[in-house]
Amino acid sequence: MRKLWGRPWRSAVLLLVFLFAVSPAGALERGLAEAQSAFDAGNFAHAAALARKLRSAKGDALASRAEMVRGEFRSTGDERLRRFNAGLADARRAVARGPDVPEAHLAVAVGLGLVSRSMGGIKAHFEGWGSEARDHIDRALAINEDNAWAHAALGGWHLEIVYEGGMIGAAIYGASLRAGIEAYERALILDPDNVSIAWQYAFQLAGIDGAANSARAEELLDRLLAREPRTALETILRDSALPLREALQRDDRAEVARLVAVGLGRRTVPKSDGAPVPGKR
Repeated sequence: MRKLWGRPWRSAVLLLVFLFAVSPAGALERGLAEAQSAFDAGNFAHAAALARKLRSAKGDALASRAEMVRGEFRSTGDERLRRFNAGLADARRAVARGPDVPEAHLAVAVGLGLVSRSMGGIKAHFEGWGSEARDHIDRALAINEDNAWAHAALGGWHLEIVYEGGMIGAAIYGASLRAGIEAYERALILDPDNVSIAWQYAFQLAGIDGAANSARAEELLDRLLAREPRTALETILRDSALPLREALQRDDRAEVARLVAVGLGRRTVPKSDGAPVPGKR
């Protein structure tokens, strides 16, 4: 910007004319692209700031994702929860601005999941966060039934409920490992090259008992590691996927459990109800 103001005054006038000539929709798309570019480069705090300035549902949803990634992979201690809460606030604002934008509802669901994980399952239950998250996932699917992120969020919802609440939690919420696995598989059918979905699914599968689940997790990690990272987030995910694949190859269950706990922010690893992985024999 300093160089701009050093140019002749007519350059600034021409720039202002150009800016005012851009349609609001065009300006929004340019703003989203700029914020997404910052996100892809790993400048998550800057991406969130740029996205918020757009004052739109999609902008706030992107800001939410940036804050949650920032909290998950770039923060420690109490700062993690502050980032998750900031992301959840962005997500709720996104829904208020665009109730028919799937990304807004999914941002709330993911934000509630991360805050719940940090605060503990009992508090999440009494606050009604599990049910609220499911409502937002269902809303996103009602808007677009072929949204891969929505199916992945549904898969994560099922598996996290089973992890946190066991059989009792599953009965209360109607969650199951089978439904979670099926939802993730549907997500990958819709978007087979989505690294974030594959990473999350692989880590959750690795934390479930059963040879078929471990084999599917290793398969997903192999595919993920074979790809050249395109963004900073994909690089982060790839770096954490390599030691998990190696532990699975060694059948080192203790190390697998530790890596899954670190990757998913868990304290322990859930037991399986014998749910098979679709497509695996």
